[in-house]
Amino acid sequence: MARKLGADVVNRDGIKIRELPAPLQQVMLDLQIGQSTPPYGSLQDGVRVFVLCGRDAPQETSSESFDEIMSRLEEERVNKRARIYLRDLRRDAVIEYN
Repeated sequence: MARKLGADVVNRDGIKIRELPAPLQQVMLDLQIGQSTPPYGSLQDGVRVFVLCGRDAPQETSSESFDEIMSRLEEERVNKRARIYLRDLRRDAVIEYN
């Protein structure tokens, strides 16, 4: 269709919704695959439309298991206790000079 009209086609594969301007983000989220945005721009600068060709599902993040989270929290608690204990030792230490 673009060739018939003499229009330029720009391929923007891999663009993320968050990289678009805020007003355009909501418009793109509401589109179904194959639909286009309403035309925008001016005759002098050029009229533009976005066509949604597909969506890629976000990659699954490797979530931690319950045991990994519990282990990390316990380690943080132990480290905090150790820092407090060392702080108290330094504060109460008596240094003798000969």
